[in-house]
Amino acid sequence: MSESATPWLRYLEGLRPHLRGRDHRGKRGSLRWLEALMAERGGRAGTVRNILYKDLGSPEEKERLYGVIADLYREAGLEPPPPPAELFLESARKALGRDKRRIFRRFLKELESGGRPRMVVMGGPATGKGVLLSALSRALSALPGKEPFLLNLGGELAQALIPLAEALGVAEEVRALLAQLSPTQPYILQGALEGEALTLLAKALNREGRPLLLRAEVEGTLEGLPLRGPDGTHKGLAAWLEPFLKGLSIPYLAALSEPPPTLPYQPLSPPSREEARRFVRERLPHLPPERLEALVNQAGRNFGELSRLVLLEAAKHDPKTPLQDDPALRPLVLALSAFSPEADPAFPLELLEKALGRPLERLSQAERALLDWVGEGLVRPSLRSLLPEEAPKELHRLALEFFPKENLFRKLYHARKAGETRVLLALLQEDPARLALLPGLWEEAKAWPRQDLEALAAVVVRYRAVLGQYAHPEAEEALMVLSQAEDSSLRTWARIKGAEAKADAALYREAEELLPPKEDLTLLDETAQAEGLLVMAAVERWKGDYERAARFVEEAQKLPVAPFLRDRVQLWRGLVAKDLGRYPEALEALAQVGHDPLLLGRARYQMGDLLMRLGRLEAKERMEEGLKALEEAGAPRDEVARVRARYATLLRRLGLYEEAGSAIAKALTEAEDPFTLARVQSEAGILEVARGRPFEAFALLQGAEAYFRTTGERPKEARYRHLRTLFRLGAAYLLLEAGQPYRAPFLGGLHAPTARGLLEGLLAEIPLEGTDRYTALRLDTANLLALLLPPAEGKALLKPLLDLENPYLRAQARLGYAEVLAREGSLGEALAQVVALPPLEDPGLLVQARAVEVLALLGLGEKEAAWAKLEEARRGPLPPPFRFQLGRALGRFCPELQRRLPPSPLALPEALGFLLANPD
Repeated sequence: MSESATPWLRYLEGLRPHLRGRDHRGKRGSLRWLEALMAERGGRAGTVRNILYKDLGSPEEKERLYGVIADLYREAGLEPPPPPAELFLESARKALGRDKRRIFRRFLKELESGGRPRMVVMGGPATGKGVLLSALSRALSALPGKEPFLLNLGGELAQALIPLAEALGVAEEVRALLAQLSPTQPYILQGALEGEALTLLAKALNREGRPLLLRAEVEGTLEGLPLRGPDGTHKGLAAWLEPFLKGLSIPYLAALSEPPPTLPYQPLSPPSREEARRFVRERLPHLPPERLEALVNQAGRNFGELSRLVLLEAAKHDPKTPLQDDPALRPLVLALSAFSPEADPAFPLELLEKALGRPLERLSQAERALLDWVGEGLVRPSLRSLLPEEAPKELHRLALEFFPKENLFRKLYHARKAGETRVLLALLQEDPARLALLPGLWEEAKAWPRQDLEALAAVVVRYRAVLGQYAHPEAEEALMVLSQAEDSSLRTWARIKGAEAKADAALYREAEELLPPKEDLTLLDETAQAEGLLVMAAVERWKGDYERAARFVEEAQKLPVAPFLRDRVQLWRGLVAKDLGRYPEALEALAQVGHDPLLLGRARYQMGDLLMRLGRLEAKERMEEGLKALEEAGAPRDEVARVRARYATLLRRLGLYEEAGSAIAKALTEAEDPFTLARVQSEAGILEVARGRPFEAFALLQGAEAYFRTTGERPKEARYRHLRTLFRLGAAYLLLEAGQPYRAPFLGGLHAPTARGLLEGLLAEIPLEGTDRYTALRLDTANLLALLLPPAEGKALLKPLLDLENPYLRAQARLGYAEVLAREGSLGEALAQVVALPPLEDPGLLVQARAVEVLALLGLGEKEAAWAKLEEARRGPLPPPFRFQLGRALGRFCPELQRRLPPSPLALPEALGFLLANPD
């Protein structure tokens, strides 16, 4: 049948074997079935027969029928056939002027008939070169094996030639040729190198066989140098490209801005206003008429500008619009993509002008529409969502050279995107904390050469170590890479960092086993040696050899280490000095930590902790600084929870129970590790004892005690935490049995058998270590136990502790001893102990001293002096909870104070407590 010659019937005959069965439209694949399907799509059913058998019908109906057939092919799992050429011609008829339609039709017809059309068109600005190429590109992309290469040349040509060379697989050869170009060369040599690069590209294009669509401006440069012919003379782009075009055997259409010297060409004319309207209407059919006219007016008779404005208008409604496909917009779009990372989208206009090879004044209206001006000389993309995700490495290299070293984010970002691994590693090795600015780099680096991967592994390990994230998957993978390195020094350093991880988890015995012999540290650079010495110091500190630990830290301190490690050295110097009781040195070292935010937070916290141990009020400010710095630096949640719990302890000592309660409640939600949670629960328990809530305290303390007693984690630390929690349970029973909260002042003569049994057993278990924390635990236990013992036994218990080195602990011991003396009746000696104390800041010590003074003065008959002391306390700065407890404690011992109070149904302890707590 003659009708079988129509492409439509051929489409259908290839599809019918895959259309079986019936549905509500009838037999699938039949004429009536197709007519019903066409009607459902909004078409005219009667046109199907004419199109299929006679190829007659409106372009709109043919487009609709082709859409139906293409969908059926896809449903059958088949690739749809290319649409008939006339559909492209119809689309082109609507968008192109008469001269460009003729060129478009001729190119496609010749290609369809098996020919190799090679055509040159020429037109100045606004003649529609881009529109013609765009229409051809869409048509060719729909034809099997005919997807064109696109080449847009103007300004710096390397930005377009290198991506083409990469697509053709000859990038290395082209780069090698361009790298030889130099302004000091003879012009004829420059011309020869440029010509060789073009010949290489022409041969690669011929091998591929696909069409080329080329657009060229009037002038251009290559690697910043003028374009030159084989004789060394300066050439415009059209003349420079002519030998390249002559060497092509593939189909091509070259749209030039100047006539070529010898090749035949067809001139292009600017569009009429009606053609411009038709062009916009074709692409944006739903655009309001007033907006259509605005776009036409804005573009004038410049078809290229109009097409870009239409593209931008479409992009506002569809973020997937590929702006980079427009040859004129592509350089700007790629530059914006390269220079505008999401974290820092604004960049200097000067950089953009360098990349484009032209000043701002020469940007088109469409290009300007892509820019937002922000501040002096800075721009950013107006529609960032429209930019491609990746940009050529050459643009990132340009940005890498442009930005100064001070702009760390930009240097890191562009070094990574440019593939400049060595530059990137050098920046990271200076300060591993910079790795935080490059998420995902470790995964990406697994494809790097082994040497570079090992260098990055060292950075990753150091970065995670500073964060305390030794168990982070990246840290573990990086350590594995280093432990398998061929370089023995890297393997040694990996052992050190592995030992550091164990020490950080308080597994000091395992850390010691991992550490290399000290003499092996000489294999390492000074920074790595210092890291090893600090881990050795941690192990010796665990053993209790504080002098040896301090020597290791001193050795590390003398080494010329990298800046990122100096803070850590000072932090450790402060820690060992704190252990040895060299408190001024510890405070001086900790005060020097200030570079790394995380280490700064740790140092300020340690300063606060030390000042708290010394009973200094400055502790609160330092600890708050430390906590804030740790939170802002993104410290691990468990570390923040530990510090916040310690801060709550400081607030408790200051009598700020509401603030302490809020802090400890937050710490309980932050703690993730069971060990940390138990530690925070223990701290929370003693706060409840101080607030007078025994059962709330038991609920927290019993869980913490069970955990520390049974855990296998961090045995040495767990041992101390268990004993400290037992002490707190003793304090809770003292509250439950004797009504004495863990709140100064403490006056004895109490009866609490369970508390006494717990405290006596605990005192026997406390190791005889000289560390501050075990000394403090022994003193706390003895002071609490003395309240339950007869004075003589209490004195014997406390007397060995009167000359402790820590001034704060020594003051606590002397005040506990003075209380026992007052109960015994040695009133003068008790007052002497109080008078001999140095000036006190800690409110707990101050209120304890006041209680002993009043008790002794009343015993000596100095009733007015005693009452004056109480009035002074009532009006003074002591926290209300402490003043209330002062009244309750003295009310038990001093019935004569009843006469000083107004009538009340309350018992003397409570009446006096409320009087002192409420001075008004």
